[in-house]
Amino acid sequence: MLRALLVTHGDLGPALVATAAGIVGVPAEGVEVLSNRDLSREALARAVEERLAAWGGAEGVVLTDLFGGSCTQAALGGGEARPGIGVVCGVNLPMLVDFLVNRGRYGAAEMAARLTDKGRAGVRLLSRSPEPPEGGA
Repeated sequence: MLRALLVTHGDLGPALVATAAGIVGVPAEGVEVLSNRDLSREALARAVEERLAAWGGAEGVVLTDLFGGSCTQAALGGGEARPGIGVVCGVNLPMLVDFLVNRGRYGAAEMAARLTDKGRAGVRLLSRSPEPPEGGA
């Protein structure tokens, strides 16, 4: 079964995993969370590398929250060079729910592409903000 490592700022990762597992109704086994809280960028990169090394060559995806942020930089340093590891940034709830439902059906490369599509599809403009009144905000 495909594994996942969420590398996020603060408490975002645990909240996403708990919520997605509740929606799907299955435990999020094989899904790990790593926060950047109190870690330098170098320490975070080492922590990512250690977590991925502990997978023993198993395929998986690393999901980060913010493009260009320290979590994504650490994930790229630890995951990009490893075969069988897909790195995707911009993690959101639709992505994680899809991962939990479909992780037994896809390899890492296919799952990374799928999650990118699911993440984009989960963001929709449903209504436009009303125009501000004339003469002020």
